[in-house]
Amino acid sequence: MNAALPRNPFSTRFTRPDAVAFRCPTIGRVVGHNLVPSEHSQAVETQSAGEGSTELFSFKIRMSNEDEPADTADFCHQIIRQLKSVKCGLIVGPHGSGKTTLLCTLMPFLVSAFQSDGLAQVRRLQFTMPLDKTWWSRFRHARESVNAAFDCLSSLRPGGLLVIDGIEQLKSMHLRSLIRKSRSRRVFLLATSHTGVAGLSILHQTVVDVMLIQSLADRLLEDASPSVVEIVSRELQGRDLNACTNVRDLWFDLYDIVQDELLVDPMNSKDVSDGGSIVCSHGP
Repeated sequence: MNAALPRNPFSTRFTRPDAVAFRCPTIGRVVGHNLVPSEHSQAVETQSAGEGSTELFSFKIRMSNEDEPADTADFCHQIIRQLKSVKCGLIVGPHGSGKTTLLCTLMPFLVSAFQSDGLAQVRRLQFTMPLDKTWWSRFRHARESVNAAFDCLSSLRPGGLLVIDGIEQLKSMHLRSLIRKSRSRRVFLLATSHTGVAGLSILHQTVVDVMLIQSLADRLLEDASPSVVEIVSRELQGRDLNACTNVRDLWFDLYDIVQDELLVDPMNSKDVSDGGSIVCSHGP
């Protein structure tokens, strides 16, 4: 019976970092960029340091930035100019505030800016917390993360770029060593973290506000039925969105609320297509 249900607009397929819209903070306008394969794409080697192993995979990034709104392109170029000036930069912000989403938007610009002889000199790592909280699991996870970071750094030529999502997972001694070696090798370093990191200049701080929550929710609800829009609007109006700092957790909550409603009455929502958007009014 579940297979026949309409798709939930807050499913992770619509809210993951490479699918959700990125709103340029300088203009206040909702813009987006999806990392999708295209005819003009280049593979960028990416590692994910996950539970128990380090997975190596590749993904395609559209190399043309022509489809990007001018304000997004200007914002990304501004961050890149700052990064090239400071050598080692940081995107900082709390959980679920858009750091990885911003990285996804930045990636095609970074690939274009950091290439040599027509080849992209960009390596990207994503660190996550181990699912198993035992001492041995944490130790093994930390060791794999450190090894992955230094292996990626060693593979880059001078002028290349190492991107690390979740650099706070590294211990202070390893962080200091990584930053020192990246500077000595003349490799640029761009990272995300929940807090400031010594040796990394803050390039941008992600924040969550009511306008951001409203605009992102509007986009996700574009093809939802009036009943589902009403349910979500009522839920948002009943919350203190000014106190919300984690959009990802909010989407999880809304997913459960909408899913419960769909199980009661599947006709409450129409089929949802990728990348939908709507503009509706929500209370604070």
